Parts: sequence; structure tokens; C-alpha cells
Amino acid sequence: MPTNQQILTKESTIATIKKNLDIPMATSDAEAFLVDTINNASTLPKLQPIYRDVPAGNIDTLSVGRRKIRQAGKNDTPTGTGAIANRQIPYAVKKVKWDEWLQNDDVYYSISARGDNVEQKVISMIQQQFGVDLQDLIFNGDTAATTLAEDGTTTIPDPFLSILDGFVKKMKQSPYKTDLAANEPTILDFVNHIQLLPERYKSFSDITWFITQKTNDKLVAMVSQRQTGFGDAVLQNGKITRLAGYPVEVVAEMQSGFAALTPMSNLKPVFTRQLRYIRTADGATAAAKDATYHVLYAYLDAIVREVDAVAWMNGDKL
Repeated sequence: MPTNQQILTKESTIATIKKNLDIPMATSDAEAFLVDTINNASTLPKLQPIYRDVPAGNIDTLSVGRRKIRQAGKNDTPTGTGAIANRQIPYAVKKVKWDEWLQNDDVYYSISARGDNVEQKVISMIQQQFGVDLQDLIFNGDTAATTLAEDGTTTIPDPFLSILDGFVKKMKQSPYKTDLAANEPTILDFVNHIQLLPERYKSFSDITWFITQKTNDKLVAMVSQRQTGFGDAVLQNGKITRLAGYPVEVVAEMQSGFAALTPMSNLKPVFTRQLRYIRTADGATAAAKDATYHVLYAYLDAIVREVDAVAWMNGDKL
């Protein structure tokens, strides 16, 4: 049986997170918290998210025209040639929440085993799960997504995916598409697919393949079975790092049957600097569960800056 000292130590530790909180974070703190949260995801940090102070607005892009050089002469008129055109892409964030009951015993024993600070441990647990969910939603979100209700026959909006339209759905609006149907993907399919991407986007230095873990595993198997390397794929530490000359990003949790070639800067997560954290241990439910209830509110959108800068693939076996 635990000694009185052990009981008191446990209760004093748990007491820290039993304090009720309702914190609308300051904008600078909110952005710092979001950065730490997003860093728990695998791909989101690489997309360099944009942070805004207002829930709706526009993101400016700068398109530079080509072949605008003219021969200089003494009678030139400084009218410009329209080489630089400002374009705006609208965004409108959606309010999302992450909520969970954290069992007091689970928190205590996890902390006591590692000697962590209780507040830091709880926040770290929340940020880790929230970051993974954000990446899942930002890539796979689909406002038309449905799921079966509890009766097993009625369809209802999917409570997770239907929040917003994510990158995958928006990239599928591009006309540059390779349909593999029910065929197994080959490296040659990816090599040929590059030709679909318009030439004006191939000068971007950050063109990247976005593929699933399943597709990566299949490509690894293909490359590993070769007698000699052909130079069209680079295998490093069990992952395909380059494919047909372009780097590869394996997106955790991205829906199967899809792959895309596009500049990484074309995909922009947008967050507002509005964040609210609520924690409570009051009420009969909290007492019965011996747990604290945590809620985190955030605001986000997923923007594809240039749909035509996407060449995508679909197939049952991707």
C-alpha cells in the first residue's frame, strides 16, 4: 500500500493541473504556441505556415512575367511593361477545437517516471496530438465527406474531415492529371508524369513530390530489387529522397490513392493569432472520471496558391 507521503506527493502533483484555466492567449504567445505545436507534425513545418491577425482576408502572391526586356533607347517612355502583377488569394479560417479528458493517474505516473514538470508535460501531450491532427485535416479535409451514423445506415457529415477543404481536394482541381486506375505504380509512371507540369512552374527551386507512406514503401521495394541504379530514384535510410530529379516528401496520414508534384511553397497553411486554452476539473463528471478536461481552440485554413502549379496522380494502388 502507498505510504501517506506517497499519497500526498501524488495529490500535490496532480493539484497543479486541477486548477481551472481559461486563457485567450496574446497574439505573440499564440503564434509561439502554434509554432511549437506544428513542429510536432512531420510536413507542416516545412510548408512555412502563414499567421494572420484577422479571420478572413487575402494572401498576396507575386507573379513575374517573362520576356519583358526591351532594347533601351534615348526616347524611351517609362511606362513599364506590366512585368509584375499582384494577385490575391482569399482565405477564411475555420474555428476548430481539440478536447480530451486526461486521467489524473496517467498524468502522474507518466510524470513520476520521467521527472517532468506537470504543466509542461500536459501541454506537450496536447501539442503533440493537436499537431498531428492539424496535418491530417489540412491535407485530407473535405467539406463533402460523410460517415455512417450510429444506426449504420444513415450518412452524416464526417465530424473531422468536413470542417474544411484541404490541400488534396484543392489540388485535384488541377487539369494536369495521371490516372493509374487499378495498375500498380512504376517509377516510369512518375518520370512520365513530370511532363504534365507546365514548364513555367519547373523553374521553382522547391518543386516536390508529395506521396503517402504506402507509395514510398512500394518505390523502395522497386529500387531495392534492381541490379544497378538507373539514376531516376535515390534511396537513403530506407526512404525515397529523390524521384525523377525532384525531392520527395512522405506525408504522414495523407489519404491513399493520391500523389502530387508541386512547389512546396504552393501549399500554405493559414493560422490566425487567436488561440484559447481551457482546463477544468470541476463538476461531477470530472470527479467520476478522476480526470481533467482540456480544450484548445484554434483557427485555420488550407490554401493552394496556384492550382495550375499542381500535377497530380490518382490510382487504386498508390
